Amino acid sequence: MLVRKIVNYGKDNGIKALTLKLRERLKYKCEANAYMSKNTLDKETLKLQKLEKYEKPIKISICVPVYNTDKKMLEQMLISVLNQTYRNWELCIADGSTSNYSYIEGIIRGINDKRIKYQKLNINRGIVDNSNIACSFATGEYIALLDHDDVLAPNALYEVRKAIDKGADYIYTDEASFSKSISKPDIIHFKPEFSIFNLRGNNYICHLSVFKKSLFERVGGFRPGFDGSQDHDLILRICEIASNIYHIPKVLYYWRIHSNSVASDIGAKPYCITTGVLAVESHLNRMKISGTVTPVANNAAVYRVKYTCLIKPAIINNIENIKGVTNEYIIVAKPDLKFKAGAINEICQILQLDNVGMVGGMVVKNGRIQHATLSDRNGEIYSEYAGNPVISDGYMKRLKYAQGAEYLPCQFFGIRKSVLENMMYFEDNLWDDDKVIDMCKRMKKYNYDIVFNPYAVAER
Repeated sequence: MLVRKIVNYGKDNGIKALTLKLRERLKYKCEANAYMSKNTLDKETLKLQKLEKYEKPIKISICVPVYNTDKKMLEQMLISVLNQTYRNWELCIADGSTSNYSYIEGIIRGINDKRIKYQKLNINRGIVDNSNIACSFATGEYIALLDHDDVLAPNALYEVRKAIDKGADYIYTDEASFSKSISKPDIIHFKPEFSIFNLRGNNYICHLSVFKKSLFERVGGFRPGFDGSQDHDLILRICEIASNIYHIPKVLYYWRIHSNSVASDIGAKPYCITTGVLAVESHLNRMKISGTVTPVANNAAVYRVKYTCLIKPAIINNIENIKGVTNEYIIVAKPDLKFKAGAINEICQILQLDNVGMVGGMVVKNGRIQHATLSDRNGEIYSEYAGNPVISDGYMKRLKYAQGAEYLPCQFFGIRKSVLENMMYFEDNLWDDDKVIDMCKRMKKYNYDIVFNPYAVAER
């Protein structure tokens, strides 16, 4: 399985890219193990969580479609639910397994817990219908999605409840992928705050996803025709109407890597890419946005969205007085930069979209990234992707799709004149990162989107 994945990546991307990828994966594994050693909760903390009282009872329905699940994997999944420190839950299971897996019913019915709802289906109806059936059992105010071979952290629902009490109607968490032990994951997906641009690029939200049952019912549940990317399609539709999407930056879900899982290799379910494209295309149609969606590789459900764009911006190399610019769309770039083909259009096609205030590009030199995005890490500004080879996919393939950004550097970006006017913000000099960061902070207060597009490239 692993050998096949490595060989296929090498064929598609070359030996140099493969070597880089293997080096990055080793680094991510070391980082994952370090995180787990520092962030595993002790028994006393878990005990205190179980004793916590709540003013309002809120039930969370954990919905699981089961199909031919390995006995050990099934038991680990069930134990992880039973061990939740937040006790007001129910487990809703729809079992479409074949007769060879009759032990599944015996294991589940053998658990003496009235919170477990189980139905053995007469036939396997497929992942979409099986998932909808499991969700139809739900009587809780919120639905949590759990795969039949995965594992929840013991404090998963406890943390979700805290987010619910803050008014969240959609909650997602960080997750770890593991092959043997959850204490030694292969990689951890530390997720960014919500951005619809990230969600168009791939299903970065994935696990753990929890949302109001009313939202699930409002969008009509899982849809046929999206098998393999049914979660991505559902998440897009719910996020279009959710009022408070909340990210919990903690690893609360463990995604199992095995021969039949997408966590291991998209080759296990190659149709996922096709249905993923369809999910994003359907989303664009609902939003009345004109664009095309293409997969960026044969081995990943990651997509590049190109938006239809005909606008011509003002390109400024030396801002003396930005108030003097009359064009709505303004490209700001250091005078020593040379734009790669299509770079300006890559900025403008996103800048023209509703609610976008600023779009940044990527600056490269001698085959390496100099500038991309900036983020605040414990009070210090960190330059994301700086130093990465230009052939790098980036962490979790984030250099393959446009994405939300916390801040942008002053090197190469596009802004809208109307946004600056609305914020009553004009600076005579935007050649300083601190001033651009200040502008980004203002944009966030006004709820404008800030986006980084790795396909908008300028060379130094």
